[in-house]
Amino acid sequence: MTVLRLKIQCCAIALLLTACASVPPPGSALAEAEARIAMAREQRAARHAPADLDAAEAALQGAREAMVREDYALAQQQAAESLVLGDLAIAKAGEAALRAQVREQTEQNRQLRLQLGLRGEQ
Repeated sequence: MTVLRLKIQCCAIALLLTACASVPPPGSALAEAEARIAMAREQRAARHAPADLDAAEAALQGAREAMVREDYALAQQQAAESLVLGDLAIAKAGEAALRAQVREQTEQNRQLRLQLGLRGEQ
């Protein structure tokens, strides 16, 4: 019975050491999330997708705090979440920009129809 217990304890220790060593610090993931948030800000996500941008920034802050605590698995997870939310904010800002272009083009088309006397035709 003691040999079995010793084998179980050795396996548990090996698993614990493997788990601790298997998650490296996600420095590149943090840098990528920071870059994505900066890109979202440049594309005016604060105006068009403020909730998504705020959530991305909060996840990034959580990742930074997890790094300080050396909880690399959580830091990686939150950095990945920040990256996805940053992408969503970028997409929504891009959609808003395209919608504005469509509105502008629609108005220009309306003005041209008026000038050509084509009021009711489309």
